[in-house]
Amino acid sequence: MSRPMFVRLLPLFIGMSLGGGLGCDVDPLGPLDDAPPVLSDRTCYSDDDCVANACCGLGTAVTHADEGPSCGGVSCTGGCPEGSIDCGRCIPFCRGARCDAACQ
Repeated sequence: MSRPMFVRLLPLFIGMSLGGGLGCDVDPLGPLDDAPPVLSDRTCYSDDDCVANACCGLGTAVTHADEGPSCGGVSCTGGCPEGSIDCGRCIPFCRGARCDAACQ
């Protein structure tokens, strides 16, 4: 490898090394003790397959959409009780073909 080629590729190698090493820390705080329970063992394929177990942000656990509530005609009041899944605390999602929750 000629010196000019090495000089041009050095920043790329450094960037990839630092980006790969620093960018892979997905859970620096460790697991959360108050993560909501998962009620379903059904296989999920996308995040849309996972929902809270109650409508209007009132759920306290995560379940598969086929086993979750039908919230089509529900009228919500806008309340947000402490410990609920939605309302900004947790987001149901699919991980490893099982429903889970990502919490703040």
